[in-house]
Amino acid sequence: MNSKDYMILRVVELYYKQEIGQQEISQMLGISRPTVSKMIQEAKKRNIITFNINTPIELNYELSNILKKKFKLKDVLVVKGNEENSNEVMKKVSHVAARFLISLINSEDRVGISWGKSIKQVVDSIPDTDLTDIRVIQIVGSLGSGDPAVDGPELVYKLARKLNGEYKYINSPAIVSDEQVKNYLLNQNQIQKTLSEANECQTVLMGFGSLSEEFSSMQRSGYLDTETKNKYIEKGAVGHILAQMIDNKGNPVSLQNNHVIGVNLDSLRRKKWSIGIVSQSFKYDITLAAIQGGYVNSLVIDEYTAINVLSSYKNNNYLEVT
Repeated sequence: MNSKDYMILRVVELYYKQEIGQQEISQMLGISRPTVSKMIQEAKKRNIITFNINTPIELNYELSNILKKKFKLKDVLVVKGNEENSNEVMKKVSHVAARFLISLINSEDRVGISWGKSIKQVVDSIPDTDLTDIRVIQIVGSLGSGDPAVDGPELVYKLARKLNGEYKYINSPAIVSDEQVKNYLLNQNQIQKTLSEANECQTVLMGFGSLSEEFSSMQRSGYLDTETKNKYIEKGAVGHILAQMIDNKGNPVSLQNNHVIGVNLDSLRRKKWSIGIVSQSFKYDITLAAIQGGYVNSLVIDEYTAINVLSSYKNNNYLEVT
């Protein structure tokens, strides 16, 4: 080491080990503050100093950056996992998503959520916080049958309780078969107010449903039988977001007798944070479609699905993946 190296070493010892500010270091050593800053940066580049962040769950930062750059997303967290489509991977993704959500919101914020297994896992993973007066809003109607633990009313209640806040749910099924019934429900005062608040949420958290999935929440609840599913597939749908079907480019796909009670997909494009949660690799198609439609600007995703998303994007000639 030469004299400059020893000076750099002394600077980083003072700055990181003794927690002395850069201005004070410059006065102590008789060098300018910009020089102190440059020495700290040089130490990082030369690995004189290294960081060990005690993250409980390992992320794939390289893949995260590729997805973020390729799709122009605000943030992406790719979670490493040992076994594809396992419960363990889902738990890890949910754990990361829960802490990501907490890092984004402040007291008195409004948070919108959908329903399903992925969202339930995230809600279950929310840690204790000092947040107050959070309002949690259901952003699409309820499943009504199947497993109540993954339905909207139960999840908004649980999340509001964990965030020391209040909740509002949509007292309506997610899908109705008659347009007149839909209009009647949308004119109900309670539903109008809830959807109005849902549209004002700046942060929303949602899972995805793929039509390649055998037992999705919509299928278990009876909203998506085999005949209806095949009709959607024939029209080009690959899956659904907030119970609304879209094709592989993110364009809405509708059937005459399926009317959704919930926020419009277009509103998701105006959110500060629209976060998609996915931990099952067969959902790569709907994940890519959600990105294509601009319905999510952030992802918490397992690395198997992330790789499939990039591969599908490349194979469909959207871009060249490097």
